[in-house]
Amino acid sequence: MAAVPAGGVELVERRIRVFLEAFDAGFFFPGRLRDRAEIRCEAASVHARLQVEDLAVAALGVLGGVLTDCRHHDVSFRSAHALLGRREHDLSVDSGARPAAVAVPPFKVELPPDLGGNSALLIEIEFAQPVEPRAGQRLLDTLALWDTLTLAYPDDPDEAVEVSGAQAMFNDPRTIHYHEWIWDNADADAWNLIVNLCCAWHVVLPVVRLHFE
Repeated sequence: MAAVPAGGVELVERRIRVFLEAFDAGFFFPGRLRDRAEIRCEAASVHARLQVEDLAVAALGVLGGVLTDCRHHDVSFRSAHALLGRREHDLSVDSGARPAAVAVPPFKVELPPDLGGNSALLIEIEFAQPVEPRAGQRLLDTLALWDTLTLAYPDDPDEAVEVSGAQAMFNDPRTIHYHEWIWDNADADAWNLIVNLCCAWHVVLPVVRLHFE
C-alpha cells in the first residue's frame, strides 16, 4: 500500500478474507479452495497464499474490484497482484472481466424485465425442502458476503457502489428473503455470483427458484 490511513491494512485484510470466504462458499462455483488460506499482514502490505481448484481467472477481477474500491477509503496501492500458477495478474488494473453465471442452472431463475431506475433490490431463494434453522443461519451469513463482492461491480467506476440495509431472513422454512434497501451504482452482472452460489448450494440443498426484483 502507498497510502495507509488508520485502519487501512485491516480494511484490505477484511476485503481479502471476504473474497476467500466467498470463493470457498461457492460464489465462484465450481471453483473451490483445496486447503485453508494463509494470510499474513505487515505494516503496509497483506499477503495471502492458497490452493484452489477450477478457479476462473475472471474471479480475480472481483478481487481486484473490491481492492480498487478501497480508494474511496483513502487507501492506495503501490502494487497488487495475484500469482496463479506461473501467470501474474495485475489486480491494480481493472480488466473488466467478471465471472459469468452457470449457463444452465438446475433451478428456475426469475429476472426483472427492467430495473426501472430502482435503487433497492429483493432476492428470494426457494429450496425444495424446509431448511433446518442452524443451517439456514449459515446460509444467511454466507449470503451477506455478497455485499462486499458487489463493490467490484460499479456502474460508474468513478463513484462508489452503495449497498446497505440488507434484511435477510427466511420468509418461511423454504424461502430466503434478502432485501437491500440501498443498492445503488451497482451493475446487475453482480447477480451472476448469486446464481453460482445457488448452484453450489443445490448440490446439498436443492434450490427450485431464484428471484430478483
